[in-house]
Amino acid sequence: MGHLKQPPPKSTAATSPPQYFLLRLDTALSLHLHNLTKPFAPRPLLRFLELIADFRFFFPVSLALLLASPSSSPLRRHLLLPLALCSLLDLIFIALLKILVRRSRPTYSHHGDYNAVVSVDHFSFPSGHSSRVFFVASIFSFSKLLIVDAIADLHHPRLTMILDRWFRGDEVFAVNAVITAVWAWASATALSRIALGRHYVLDVFFGACFGVLEALFTLRFLEIQSWI
Repeated sequence: MGHLKQPPPKSTAATSPPQYFLLRLDTALSLHLHNLTKPFAPRPLLRFLELIADFRFFFPVSLALLLASPSSSPLRRHLLLPLALCSLLDLIFIALLKILVRRSRPTYSHHGDYNAVVSVDHFSFPSGHSSRVFFVASIFSFSKLLIVDAIADLHHPRLTMILDRWFRGDEVFAVNAVITAVWAWASATALSRIALGRHYVLDVFFGACFGVLEALFTLRFLEIQSWI
């Protein structure tokens, strides 16, 4: 089969020449990357990444972990609570932006084996999956020292055994390894949105940026609340 072609994006409002050029460039680059990765992209993996980063999967899991964690656990306050709250913030903020911008998804997003694992909305900007995985990675990064202290205070026999066996008992090294893995997952998920044809490059880029800002806002909000 030949490469798919993407028509120029439609807009309900008048578009200035610089904006129109940027949208055409974004459309062409996104289609090129989609076609470039199509012959060798691991489709089951891409669809798995799509599933686990979807709100309907991620939020119930994060909420269950929050509710199951002991109220005295430092990880509950510094990691699990921010993840659950930021997930709700992300849902509202990204949905509002999509309604305001109303950019249509690429026309090749439902082609063949690239059908969505779960139902998706009609709007493309910004990428909700990208914002979600990047706020997760950002919360892990910004809370690194607190997570290290929390793990050091747990004194759980099984956790101690894992640290001694895989990380030589070094909590900092263990947390750094986890954070690196989370960022790798976030980056792979963001790139998969383009490979699957769900989003354009700018959708993913701004979605990732919004995710980082959401993480900063959530952590700052919780920090202020702890002072009250």
